Amino acid sequence: MRPDPDVVTAVTRSADLLRKGRGLLLDIVDRAEVRDAAAAWTGRVDTVTARTDRVDVDALLIRPDGCVAQDLPTGQDLDATTLVRALGTWFGHPG
Repeated sequence: MRPDPDVVTAVTRSADLLRKGRGLLLDIVDRAEVRDAAAAWTGRVDTVTARTDRVDVDALLIRPDGCVAQDLPTGQDLDATTLVRALGTWFGHPG
């Protein structure tokens, strides 16, 4: 069985995901509300569900240069306003 192309495995490096020069939203624990909050930026930000051993965050918004622009600590309620503000700051107005 082939893996789901939208799910990143442990062998995928973040550098590989950033190669296109776009932003990256790593949804580490498969939270639909994280992906929904970033839906308007799909033209500039790739959203990927990742599996990792990392346990301190549920999601990471990563700039094209590899720096983390925003994180969502484990178990924290999604503050969509904060994520949307970070998306707007780093990737412009949606659309």
